[in-house]
Amino acid sequence: MKLRRLFAAIIDFATIGYIVLIPLGIIDYFINGIFIDIFIGITGLIAFFNMYIRKDCLIGNNSIGKKMAKLKIYQNEKELICKKTLIKRNYITFWTIPYYPFMILYNNKSEGDIKYSTEVKSFRKNN
Repeated sequence: MKLRRLFAAIIDFATIGYIVLIPLGIIDYFINGIFIDIFIGITGLIAFFNMYIRKDCLIGNNSIGKKMAKLKIYQNEKELICKKTLIKRNYITFWTIPYYPFMILYNNKSEGDIKYSTEVKSFRKNN
């Protein structure tokens, strides 16, 4: 379960990275210069941050990685569907990304899970 959650996080991180970097890379290919590079860097960071905190709201109530790994987010034993809580949970988790793998491997909870009393569980029958 913990490894599936890490797999889902890697898929999400890579997907968001490609979605942000491909269009900015195309712009950089055609328009060159230091100011464009700075603009692309700042725009990329802002776009990545915004997509990351909304990743669980873009396709239903799960991210692409969670859907692939057959995981869902629960709060109080019910599937979490409040988009505001999902965004706040991911916002907190974003700032602790360097510790995320260790937190998941240790107790299967991110900082956002701890703060908002959520948990990520499998929805497969045989876990």
